[in-house]
Amino acid sequence: MSLSLPIYFLGRTFVLHTRINGHQFKRSLKTADPLVAKLRALELLKAVHMIGRGGPKITDFSFGAEALRRYEVDLRQGILKADGPDDHARMMQAIKAMAKLAPVPRVEPLPAEPVAEAKAELTIEGLLEKFLALKPKTSEGTVTDYKATVKQFSDFAKNPALSKVGDHVTGYMEWLAERGNTERTIDKKVGTLRALMNFAKKQKYFSGENPAAERNLLTRKQKNANGHKFYQLDEVKRIFGCEEFKALAKTEPNFHLMAVAGLVTGVRVSALAALTAADLKVSVDGVRYLRIRKDKTQAGIRNVPVPQSLFEKLEAYLKEHGGFGFSARGDGKGASDPVRKLLNEHLARIGMAGQDFTFHGLRKTLNNFLVREKVEFEARCQFIGHEVDHVNLGVYAEPFSVEELAEKVGPAQEKLLALIGFM
Repeated sequence: MSLSLPIYFLGRTFVLHTRINGHQFKRSLKTADPLVAKLRALELLKAVHMIGRGGPKITDFSFGAEALRRYEVDLRQGILKADGPDDHARMMQAIKAMAKLAPVPRVEPLPAEPVAEAKAELTIEGLLEKFLALKPKTSEGTVTDYKATVKQFSDFAKNPALSKVGDHVTGYMEWLAERGNTERTIDKKVGTLRALMNFAKKQKYFSGENPAAERNLLTRKQKNANGHKFYQLDEVKRIFGCEEFKALAKTEPNFHLMAVAGLVTGVRVSALAALTAADLKVSVDGVRYLRIRKDKTQAGIRNVPVPQSLFEKLEAYLKEHGGFGFSARGDGKGASDPVRKLLNEHLARIGMAGQDFTFHGLRKTLNNFLVREKVEFEARCQFIGHEVDHVNLGVYAEPFSVEELAEKVGPAQEKLLALIGFM
């Protein structure tokens, strides 16, 4: 029986042309000799059979199965079987032929991506620079405090990166305590770090928890209790209604006027010390008031009604002297030092030294008195210079006019002036 193979003569050579697993398979046998072509076709078909399933088998052609020596190669399952040394040799030869028919594709390595240079992490000192650059209206006092605290912390912790700030906060607090800092002072300095780290989180300079959060040593109640002392009304009368204080109108007229103004206006000491005659105004309806152009907070920049009797004395003094003569500190801390010194001297003269009275305590005393006099909350906040963060007031209501404010707080101011016998 003749051998029938899927080959034909094309041009000058024989070609094997069949289908393997539903796909055409065509290869040149590179010979014009029919016998050589058949032998090469058989070798190719054997190799193809080894690597495919369902393709033509040698037994499909004109060979008797009993006359064939067979070996088995199943590369999918990793099975290699041979019947004796000769079959093993032929199997190895077939595997080499398969390697030529189905070469392993060359995998070209992907071009290496350029490695980005590591960006240096922002440090605590660098953060302060960015904070001040983005918040140019920060008050001088706050700038001074922040710079001093950051420098101290940076010196202690070696200017740490923001991710390392948390490693040093507790150690910094302990270090401050060892050097005699009070709980209030420690809380204030850690509060500066907390504010800066909150800023870093908002501006995406830092991610994660704020390492200075919830580190206060004093509770809110303790902090309020340890704050500037209120003056009781009898103490107000004794301190500012005595003959020794009235005598200061001649010996220390600048301090005398500032103390009275602090009692009935609630303006902070440094803002009062910065007043000039140009800051004393009279509205179209005749209401006297102070124009506070610079203060510790934005809410402190406001118009403050003043009783006429005090206004006239302030105006006369400032027109004559140009100012109160209390120089602000060079570090932006204001003019509180010389005023505090004169107040302490006066308290010592009248036997009331060492009782924690401060100039800022006058501001608290006035607000407390306004509460007792039933002055409404919104008017008190505007008059004292406290911000009220509420949509009803911030968006849906305008501030009181200076005339409206004077009508609400004027009676309480006059009562305080009468209490100390101010003429």
